[in-house]
Amino acid sequence: MEIKTISEDQRKQLAKIHTSQDWTPCQVTLSNGVTLDNVYLVNYDDYLRSWGGINYEMLIPIEEITSISESPNALPASLSKKLYDAGESGMGYCVFKILYHNGVTLDIVTGNAVDFVPSPHGLTVQNIKDVLPHKGSTQAYLNGLDYKWCLFKSNNTQNE
Repeated sequence: MEIKTISEDQRKQLAKIHTSQDWTPCQVTLSNGVTLDNVYLVNYDDYLRSWGGINYEMLIPIEEITSISESPNALPASLSKKLYDAGESGMGYCVFKILYHNGVTLDIVTGNAVDFVPSPHGLTVQNIKDVLPHKGSTQAYLNGLDYKWCLFKSNNTQNE
């Protein structure tokens, strides 16, 4: 699969969304009308620097994306930053506790990409008060949500 250059329109849409590390958690709509809630958009070079090899089964081609917006499942930027700053809980995974404003808590286990999380019925990521890195049960937990990657090349006129 050839990695294509991000269009100017896509770059402008992407610039409106918070970035986690070098990648941006997004919702995207594809040219076939399908909307995907959990997609990381990232510059190809940044992806290789952070993740190394590419799993092509997890890729969405940038040229198939017609719109980019905030994901309804992405942690607020300050909370994802807190988790990334804390680092891994163990080799290749992160454990954290989500605290909701109403007292509900969830224990979550993810890989090293932590942005997309499930929410209990009636709550959203906007209802999250805090996250506690390296806290929570590794026996009774929910997994982070499945996601895809979209890699793109920069048009070299501005940083992505």
